[in-house]
Amino acid sequence: MPARASRSSNRGSAAAVVADPPSPGTESAAAATAKSKRGTKRGVVVVDGLQGEEEESSSLRRRSKRSRSETVTATAIASVNGNGNGNGVGISASENEEEEEEEEEIEQRSKKTAKSAGRANRNQRASKQSTTKETETEVSASVKVNKKDKTRTRNRISAKNADQDLEEEAEEEHVHAEEEEEDEEEEEQEEEINIKKKVSRKRKTKEEKETVEVMPPLAARTQGLRMFVGAHVSAAKGVHNAVANSVHIGGNAFALFLKSQRKWDNPPLQDDHRDQFRKFCVEYKYDAAKYVLPHGSYLVNLAQEDKAKAKQAYDSFLDDLRRCEQLGITLYNFHPGNTNQTSLSSALSRLANALTNALSATSTVIPVLETMCGHGTTIGSNLTDFRDLIALIPPQYRDRIGVCIDTCHSFAAGYDLVSPEGFQAFMKEFEEVVGLKYLRALHLNDSKAPRGSKRDLHANIGTGFLGLRAFHNVMNEKRFEGLPMILETPIDRPDPSFQKSTANGGNGQKGKRPKGAKPPTIEDKSVWAREIKLLESLIGMDPESAEFRTLEAQLADEGKDERERIRAQYERKLEAEEKKRRKALEKEKEQGQVTLEAMMTGKKKTTAKATAKSTTNGKGP
Repeated sequence: MPARASRSSNRGSAAAVVADPPSPGTESAAAATAKSKRGTKRGVVVVDGLQGEEEESSSLRRRSKRSRSETVTATAIASVNGNGNGNGVGISASENEEEEEEEEEIEQRSKKTAKSAGRANRNQRASKQSTTKETETEVSASVKVNKKDKTRTRNRISAKNADQDLEEEAEEEHVHAEEEEEDEEEEEQEEEINIKKKVSRKRKTKEEKETVEVMPPLAARTQGLRMFVGAHVSAAKGVHNAVANSVHIGGNAFALFLKSQRKWDNPPLQDDHRDQFRKFCVEYKYDAAKYVLPHGSYLVNLAQEDKAKAKQAYDSFLDDLRRCEQLGITLYNFHPGNTNQTSLSSALSRLANALTNALSATSTVIPVLETMCGHGTTIGSNLTDFRDLIALIPPQYRDRIGVCIDTCHSFAAGYDLVSPEGFQAFMKEFEEVVGLKYLRALHLNDSKAPRGSKRDLHANIGTGFLGLRAFHNVMNEKRFEGLPMILETPIDRPDPSFQKSTANGGNGQKGKRPKGAKPPTIEDKSVWAREIKLLESLIGMDPESAEFRTLEAQLADEGKDERERIRAQYERKLEAEEKKRRKALEKEKEQGQVTLEAMMTGKKKTTAKATAKSTTNGKGP
């Protein structure tokens, strides 16, 4: 018994020991729980349903343990009480089978739970990854939108800042320009020299392009005068530069070439030159519609008989008129042309036809025909030429036709402009023959050649045969008030550097000069500046005053040698023409005498024959 009891005790102990290790189901549930915990640590959240299944599995495991413990305890007690018939063992085996079934069921449930937890975790991770991608996509889209918004905002801010910078730069440049002008004026006053502003060769900004190159004026413009005197200035490198050149000499009017006057093909007027010309005329107070008088090409002859040449001349003429309208210029001066080998009437007809076509093709510009000197076959030396031409223009266009009196040309053509009486007689003829309403402008030039010479030789004011008295007549003629008066006097003067080199023993220039060649010259624009002031000073001046007489004598003395040289040429020409005329008359006289003698001889022979025949007839029968 004791031994048997001991074995039962040992079996019970063994059973107790066997019951202590965890069952396979418990192990699986524990592993699933551990994995779940590890998943939770990794950020995977288990849903509430799965947590409930885990709690149920843990409860079953606890009940299974209690059940096994109670079974082992009962077996041990039965063994101790002497139930050695094997019933205890049979009961224990049956209970063990039940326990094993329960454990298998628990294990299966644990596996299912683990699988469910795994699927839930995988689904949760997939959901989280999808959510993360969607979130990243939304964030990326939001970032792109924000970038676009930032870019737009940055562009708006940049544009605004740029506008502010441009305004500030413009203001600074304006202030800087004013400061530079003040500094230059101070330097000119201190050093008493003329400094031409230098232009940067870099790409110019819009503001720089709109800045005209104005040299320090040689004379200030006189304001408030009734007479508007200026000169024909250069338009090199653009018509807008003519404005600066006029300001430079102190002119209140000016003339210019709109393109090269010595060739047919010219580039079109540039838009920026047009805009700057208009801008500068406003800025410097030149009324382009009244006091700007462009000069036409010397090549144009609208009276041309040849059709091809006539078309070429007309196209160039019309191009100039259209340029005038682009520039806001109303008056356009040109030479009437030549008759060549045709009659004056036919030439005037062709000229009138060309003018009519040009007027119909434009709207505002007024062609102004210049009086001519009468050399060769030129039209316009006689005032009646303008009368006859205007009569051929249709009435609706006649108010857009004008005439310009050139003092040198009209004087060379034979009109007296020197004496007060002769000048008034000329004006009276102009009014009666042409009409004062057609008078639009004047060219003020003295003449190197005598009156009636038919030579177009311009001289500086007061130095020619017209003299200062003729220009006193002009500057005090009330009918000339408000008209542009343009100087075309010579401004070429001997080159001082050449004279200095010659004085030092050199030949005055590099290389050889042709024998008898004139010394080189340079343009001296101060000549125009002085002549403008001279003409303006004649307004209201007494021609009998000592001031006027002194000035008149001084200028006449300056041009004395040139006048005498041209006079001698003209007198030799007159003598040659007179000899030629006499020779022609003598030849005609001789031919006439021969013809008369021949006629007389023939008459005598005829009379003798008739007498002889009559005598013969009388003796017949």
